[in-house]
Amino acid sequence: MVTAPLTIRRLREVGRYALGVDWSDGHDSILPFRHLRRECRCESCQAGAATAEGSAVELAGLQQIGDGTVFLAWQDGHESLFLATELRPLCRCAHCIGEPDYPITGR
Repeated sequence: MVTAPLTIRRLREVGRYALGVDWSDGHDSILPFRHLRRECRCESCQAGAATAEGSAVELAGLQQIGDGTVFLAWQDGHESLFLATELRPLCRCAHCIGEPDYPITGR
């Protein structure tokens, strides 16, 4: 059996602190900007040059590219790019961390 690849149906800002992701499998994630900035895979972030404080965690722009890529522009001028396969494991809801008796979403 072949399963369809996981894709992003919709992105939205959740308040001023998090990214909301509606997934093709019906799951919803809320990913704090601070956490996303810490998970940036660019060379300078991986070298420890950036910090996840102040304007570094304030979003300046958000764009969905196709159905599997997210572009984030930060207030400090930095930019991050995430694939759906990198974002989904960052979800820390009860279902995703293995506590399905306390779900936030239906899946």
